Amino acid sequence: MSDWLTQINYSMMVIQVIVTLVLVPILSYRLLLSIANNYGTSRFPNASDDVKLWLNKASRQYWNVVAITLLIAGGSVLHAILNNSELLNWDDQIGMVLYLIAMIPVIVMVLLHKALFGIFKKHVGNKRSAFLKVRTWQEYISKPLVALVMSANIVFVATVFYFTQQPFDGFAGFYNLIGLFVINLIFIAIIFAVYRDNKTNALQQPEQRNALKKRSINVNLFILALALFHISLSMWIQGSDLVTYKVLVQSVYFQVILVISAFSLTLPKSMFLVERK
Repeated sequence: MSDWLTQINYSMMVIQVIVTLVLVPILSYRLLLSIANNYGTSRFPNASDDVKLWLNKASRQYWNVVAITLLIAGGSVLHAILNNSELLNWDDQIGMVLYLIAMIPVIVMVLLHKALFGIFKKHVGNKRSAFLKVRTWQEYISKPLVALVMSANIVFVATVFYFTQQPFDGFAGFYNLIGLFVINLIFIAIIFAVYRDNKTNALQQPEQRNALKKRSINVNLFILALALFHISLSMWIQGSDLVTYKVLVQSVYFQVILVISAFSLTLPKSMFLVERK
């Protein structure tokens, strides 16, 4: 690997660590505070004291996890730079390794959101509003996002058919289509689980519950489309003379996914509006 490309890879790994383990955690924590203060205490004033006590404890736990993961990932990259060595021989799994490390604070943040809504749930009255008509699953899914997912599937299939005619080393042939089926099936199962989920008891208004459900479903659709486009692009990179850039492309992809994951924890703006009495 040329020196200039090695330096670019070093720079990209540094950027990935900063984005995924500094910027994303800060953004995620600010969103947690926004939900706790702007949404929670405005709708559940009786929960204010409980939320403040919980936030003090939760913040320490979260930032300890962030500090440890940042030390591991950042230390590994810094060690490689100082010793002019390669991370995992610049294998295309290095971006995945850093991504998995960065996912630990994201998972912790998801658990913190669940715990926060558990506090709200304790202060929710028994009375909840409901729609008189049953909402169909089509109302939760964005048609443009469905079209994007279909386009991603078409690109994936076309890519597989192209490289079956001009295969490269390591190309799995039509077995890739089985992988495509499995990926789609996994996301369909996730989306169906979200659609059937009725555990949003802390949200009294049906508009709020459905807005949150719709947000989650469409985020998963968008992530599915990105995943399929990324795999197709990886095949084109692997099948061309651009394989040395695979680490860079993969790193950018993982950073985008982490940022989307952080934003997926936000609540729709309509949920912050307090009804006037």
